Formats: sequence, C-alpha cells, structure tokens
Amino acid sequence: MDGDDLEMEKARLLSLALDFGFDEESAKKCLNRLVNLYGIQRVFYSFGEITVEPGYDPSRRGEGDWRYASVKFGKVTLERPRVWTGESSDGKEVLNFLPRHARLQNMMYSSRMKVQVHFQVYIQKLVRSDKFKTGKDKYVEKNVIYEDNRDILIGRIPVMVRSELCWMNGVEKR
Repeated sequence: MDGDDLEMEKARLLSLALDFGFDEESAKKCLNRLVNLYGIQRVFYSFGEITVEPGYDPSRRGEGDWRYASVKFGKVTLERPRVWTGESSDGKEVLNFLPRHARLQNMMYSSRMKVQVHFQVYIQKLVRSDKFKTGKDKYVEKNVIYEDNRDILIGRIPVMVRSELCWMNGVEKR
C-alpha cells in the first residue's frame, strides 16, 4: 500500500467515525487505544467465527440445498520488511528491505501482515434423533462440503526503525 492509498484509508476510517458522532481527535485516540490495549492478534480473535448465510432464492426448491460458509481468523504474522525485485529468471527474487532503501526510493518502510484463515462451506440438514437418548426430537447436522486453511496477506503495516521487525535491530551505530 503506497502513501496515497494509506491516506485514503485513513480518511475513510475518519469519515466513518465522524458519521457515528466522533470528532477526528477522538477517532484517532480510539483506534490507537484499541491497537495498544488489545494488539493486532486480539483484534482478529475478537471477530470470532463469521457465518455467511445464504439469501432466499424462490427458484431453488428442496431442503438442504442452501450452502452456508464460515470464516475464522487465526494467528497473525508480521514479516520483516522485504522488497520484490522482479529481476531474476523465475521472477521471484526478494531482498531484505533496509530503512535507507525506503528513504532513498521514497517508499514506506513496511512489513507484510498475514493472517491464518479457516474457511468452511457446509450444508445444514434437519435430522431426526432418538428422543429418549438425546432428549430432542430433531437436531441440525452440519455436512462440510469444502474446507481450507491458508495464510492470507491482508496488508502492510509501517515498521519503526530499530524495532523488533526492523533489520537494523541489534546493529550498533558506527
């Protein structure tokens, strides 16, 4: 995300906060407090499991044809700053990105933020059960059609020089 995109994202978040009755200073303080108190990992854990329910479609008939989806966020990882050069034979050469390179090329010194996502598509069916054993006449059974776990790049986050993620961390000044 370059500087223009970052500024546009900040402006969007501030306008959203203003729509809900916050002033600009309060919105900035609230966002900073959220990140400082809970950290990025806790923010993602707070989402819990997100269930996407199907919309009503009268042309579809029959029970159990409705597909549901659930998304659950896991571990957030921050990589050290790197830059893709695109100059190798396979096109995948990646180099360590130092603060001086960012300064000379007028780029943001940032690292990639990835989150582990568990995605599931399933069908719900109403199943009859033995009322004497379970105490219920019917229950909903979840039949999983598709399941996937993967790390997804969700953005870039600025890195402070000599912070834990910085390549200059632990290097002595000359």
